[in-house]
Amino acid sequence: MSLSFSSAQSSRAFFVFGDSLVDSGNNDFLATTARADAPPYGIDFPTHRPTGRFSNGLNIPDIISEQLGLEPTLPYLSPLLMGEKLLVGANFASAGIGILNDTGFQFLHIIHIYKQLKLFQHYQQRLSAHIGAEEAWRHVNQALVLITLGGNDFVNNYYLVPYSARSRQFSLPDYVNYIISEYRLILKRLYGLGGRRVLVTGTGPMGCVPAELALRSGNGECDVELQRASSLFNPQLVEMVKGLNREIGAHVFIAVNAYEMNMDFVNNPRAYGFVTSKIACCGQGPYNGVGLCTPISNLCPNRDLYAFWDPFHPSEKANRIIVQQMMTGLHFHLQFQTMASFPIFTSYVVWSLVTALAFTCFNLQEAEAARAFFVFGDSLVDNGNNNYLVTTARADAPPYGIDYPTHTPTGRFSNGRNIPDFISEALGSEPTLPYLSPELDGEKLLVGANFASAGIGVLVDTGVQFVNIIRMPRQLEYFQQYQQRVSALIGDDETRKLVNGALVLITCGGNDFVNNYFLVPNSARSRQFALPDYVTYVISEYKKILQRLYELGARRVLVTGTGPLGCVPAELAMRGGRNGECSEELQSASSLYNPQLVEMITQLTNELGSDVFVAANTQLMHDDFVTDPQAYGFVTSKVACCGQGPFNGVGLCTVASNLCPDRDTHAFWDPFHPSEKANGLIVQQIISGASNYMNPFNLSTILALDSHKY
Repeated sequence: MSLSFSSAQSSRAFFVFGDSLVDSGNNDFLATTARADAPPYGIDFPTHRPTGRFSNGLNIPDIISEQLGLEPTLPYLSPLLMGEKLLVGANFASAGIGILNDTGFQFLHIIHIYKQLKLFQHYQQRLSAHIGAEEAWRHVNQALVLITLGGNDFVNNYYLVPYSARSRQFSLPDYVNYIISEYRLILKRLYGLGGRRVLVTGTGPMGCVPAELALRSGNGECDVELQRASSLFNPQLVEMVKGLNREIGAHVFIAVNAYEMNMDFVNNPRAYGFVTSKIACCGQGPYNGVGLCTPISNLCPNRDLYAFWDPFHPSEKANRIIVQQMMTGLHFHLQFQTMASFPIFTSYVVWSLVTALAFTCFNLQEAEAARAFFVFGDSLVDNGNNNYLVTTARADAPPYGIDYPTHTPTGRFSNGRNIPDFISEALGSEPTLPYLSPELDGEKLLVGANFASAGIGVLVDTGVQFVNIIRMPRQLEYFQQYQQRVSALIGDDETRKLVNGALVLITCGGNDFVNNYFLVPNSARSRQFALPDYVTYVISEYKKILQRLYELGARRVLVTGTGPLGCVPAELAMRGGRNGECSEELQSASSLYNPQLVEMITQLTNELGSDVFVAANTQLMHDDFVTDPQAYGFVTSKVACCGQGPFNGVGLCTVASNLCPDRDTHAFWDPFHPSEKANGLIVQQIISGASNYMNPFNLSTILALDSHKY
């Protein structure tokens, strides 16, 4: 893949809506007191002149444009915004506005949000005249949109004066509910106007800005009341965004936790190179927080030492830190220019900006067409290797495969596709063939290979009852053998490049508990180890496997944890309570194992100095539909579709088993394995999940980050 991030975005428009944090100069063209068109505003802008930005230099939209490789968006009211300039996008933001139309009335003429949306319609009419209606609509659909609202609804409305009209009308919690409901209408209207990838920022720590310290603080503590407003507003904004995405059926809106982004440098300014986060660079009075920034204000000589430029607005350097978190979700400073291996997806952004663009800045399938995919592990990812072995761990008879495209059993432990199939589909690749398949030859080798074998675990003694299975050391030997076969086809150098550039999935660990430690009472391993010590041992052995995988050339490896072992139908039938409670012992094993797996991966990453291994929290991915199956369209997560006995959890899935008529209503296909629909949900989280699902980043981000390398 040779696409660079900035070049991928060169034809992408960028639209901005909101208040003074993102206004690039619209208010310069209005008769309003909310303006930044006089020095020392703009002192560090490239022209060293005021531009209408409420900053000493660049603001948030400027820095996003910079990262996208675009020109800065012009204010919509600028006479320069015409012709080809329209294709870059437009900035409709206006200082002083809020979610509510009565917010900012004291500033006289400002562009309230619904007027901004009307101007967006007007923009589209102008663009249609330039490139045609169909192309204009496509241009808008593919654009990135930023909207920043909410802070003024508190600072310049609810708390503007004691006993304001809005504070008499609403208690604070009710006011927050009201403005969230109004914000939802705004976002729905934006969607109706074609917005399909929209960053929605929350408020910053409103009680901590120099203006509020000067007005309400005693010893420089953040104002409790305004901080309470932030703490109520921001979580509700995230929930509203999630609900709206569910209603639309797509990830259109991305919630940006601007509060945490600001609090990083507010709480610990020195960690970010600031001298202070309490005193504004430009202002007067306590904390330089009184009045406006004017030519007669106190002005600091070095703006990079101040987190706040004026009483309300971050400095250019702080804006860069904020955008850095939008791009990567990091807690610490990174050089944007590298855009290489950095941990992302903390609580800052529901998706990071990199992820938001991953599916829309380039064609995912085309970009990944040449990337090989290798799979190692157990029955959750076996595509049929055990069909070629003398073993009882097999899925080569009906009703397995009933919903596979061929409607025949393939050796997959599923009614249809399994996790590797969905990942291959996302990459635009053919499904990987089992390594033992005679069809895996010639050009097919370049697609990759699946080495997984049902019944295996991290430990070589796991699965002894299944006789002939391909344990992990043997899977890795086959991987070496595979590389020798490919070298004979394309040469050593190209083979090394193919393997280094490949995506790898490894899934093992569950069987080490289910089919080893807890297989029988007083098993050999349970007599040898207490459960915590066994977990530590398994993790140490897994680390050796991952190290060997790295030695064999793997450089992008998804490592899955176990699912909720005690909640599968087989364990409910054997160990669960009468009402289908999950087995406490096995759940305890999962809760010990999965966090230690993440820690081990983090340690291995530190040792290697590179983000080779990515931890997939499959326990949480399963927990979503196990604890609330109806939310995901399932009727049950306790009863297997195919099986017998309590919860259809006894024995194997065979032609004599009970079989549900609609597999999409069951989270589990057989006593141990998810249904095809559940596998699809798991892969959705692998592709686009936040940091609690994928650590340090998800698959879509891997593809975006690697797009310039392979």
